[in-house]
Amino acid sequence: MTTPSEITRAGRTIDPAALAAWSASFLADQPVDVRDAILADSRTVTFPAGTLIDTGQDYRVCLVHHGRIAAKVVSSAGREVTTRYLSAGQISAVPAMLTHGSPSQLEAIADTEVSLLNPTTFRGLMRTRPELTYAVAVYLAESTYEAVLLLEHNLFRSVQQRVSRHLLEMASPTTDGLVVQTDQAALANAIGSVREVVARALQKLSDAGAIRRSRRQIWIEDPTLLRTIAAGRDRRSAAEREAPVAD
Repeated sequence: MTTPSEITRAGRTIDPAALAAWSASFLADQPVDVRDAILADSRTVTFPAGTLIDTGQDYRVCLVHHGRIAAKVVSSAGREVTTRYLSAGQISAVPAMLTHGSPSQLEAIADTEVSLLNPTTFRGLMRTRPELTYAVAVYLAESTYEAVLLLEHNLFRSVQQRVSRHLLEMASPTTDGLVVQTDQAALANAIGSVREVVARALQKLSDAGAIRRSRRQIWIEDPTLLRTIAAGRDRRSAAEREAPVAD
């Protein structure tokens, strides 16, 4: 038996997973009729890890139920860098929906289930519902600030700091802890570097006890330490930092 919130005016049942993801999104406070109108015109799709979801011009607006998506910018020479990661409750391609395309691509980096939202329905509601339009405007403003911080991180931080940040954002929780399903080449692509440089950074993180490597898996052993490294902070005491180094 379905509850009233699972039925739209047209009588279509909304996937409970879509309702849960919506409640975790930046649209959570929207009126029920706005939510139901958008979700009733969506469909649930699963993308296996490694699937290219869109190419930017052929964009897809995805409300993520579970899994993880990487947004990437790819150069004409084939080099790429990951600009952000999307997980449960986040919505992809919002700018692309308004500009009918974007310079980035979306790839599932874990098995991912989403609601594919209809951009025509979404845009139509934005023309008549100011509360929805304002929520999208705030989201786009916050995304701009995030992009500036990411640019600062990629331009001025060390490879080790960049690797640490990406590992934290790529990690998925399991019963055994946080794990990242990736290898050195994929991680190098994500941060816009090369495999040899990333291999050295991973070795340093492993030596510090922050991570443990196992084939195509990287286990995060000490998330707090990894966050400290990503932020560029030194956890040693002032006395330890100022102590002379023995010859």
